[in-house]
Amino acid sequence: MDTTGITARTHRQRGFSIVEILLAMALSLILTLVVSQIYLGSKQTYLLQEAQSRLQENGRFALQILAKDIRRAGNMGCLSIKKTPVVLANPTPIITPATSIMGYNANSDSDIISYPVSDQTYSTTNWTLAPDAPDLKAIAGTDIFTIQFAESCGGRLQAQVLGMTGSPTVSIPSTNTCSIQAGSDELILSDCGQTEVFRADSVSSNKTMIGITTTANNIMDHFTYTHDMDAEVMVFHSHTYFIRMFNDEPTLYRRENTEITPTPQPLIEGVENMQVLYGIDKNPTDGTADGSVDRYLTANNVPTTDWANVIAVRIDLVLRSTGEGGKYLTSTPTTTTTACDGTAVTDQRLRRCYSFTVNLRNPRA
Repeated sequence: MDTTGITARTHRQRGFSIVEILLAMALSLILTLVVSQIYLGSKQTYLLQEAQSRLQENGRFALQILAKDIRRAGNMGCLSIKKTPVVLANPTPIITPATSIMGYNANSDSDIISYPVSDQTYSTTNWTLAPDAPDLKAIAGTDIFTIQFAESCGGRLQAQVLGMTGSPTVSIPSTNTCSIQAGSDELILSDCGQTEVFRADSVSSNKTMIGITTTANNIMDHFTYTHDMDAEVMVFHSHTYFIRMFNDEPTLYRRENTEITPTPQPLIEGVENMQVLYGIDKNPTDGTADGSVDRYLTANNVPTTDWANVIAVRIDLVLRSTGEGGKYLTSTPTTTTTACDGTAVTDQRLRRCYSFTVNLRNPRA
């Protein structure tokens, strides 16, 4: 019997040698490492691109919000911007509407850490130097500013409102878009002769009839002046912008000061610093105003009597990458110099500076 073929087949089926197995394992390991590096590199590139996109989007959003509000500062309807409104609302607005904008420097408390502190916990405190902002807990070294304006909402008078007449009723069209809560929202009744700031004691269900009936929300139960049908009811806003921590990230906040109990709202995470300069239209030599900025000053250098002469605001914002992905965009901590002020920061984040200047359309000078 011929067994040659069986022996040959048996020889061919003996399997791999240890050298072949080790070589295959080495090649597989190398291939796995190469694929892993490609994956990690792709992931890092993705995180970097996502962080850059988010930084850019947050910067645009911050610029849009701040510029829109600042441009509206000082608007009180058709009233001459040089005339101070009559304030009936009780409690009164936190800052008198006679001033379009007011700013503060949150850097005078020696008990808090100055910006920046990398990824350490930011130390905050009740900021007491700003009379309109006792509970902001702003990050030290950042700036605070408040703007005020009246927002039109289709509230043209439908009938004359008599001054010095108790329990007046203000009638406006049903097509109005005014968001009015009785006893809380501050309103403006403005014509080209006089503006009065008040709170409604009552509001009809369709928000067409607004009444003052008691002295619970106002210092008196009547308006001081008679307002004809060229007058308009508008919603009064007083916004304070500042930076404090939210979910372990420095965040741009806005507080609506006209609320009975103002509650700050977080707007944009990753806003690490805000520095504000105020453009003054007042010649330092002779005190004349010509409609153009004579000098830019920090808040603590603006004379109290010159806030009414602010006609422009220059803002520097430093934004950083946020979230877990935004914390570790480099393999090791690196020292980078942030734009705006050239401050050196050592961590693994991206940072970008946004600088812009906004002219006030309704300065009170």
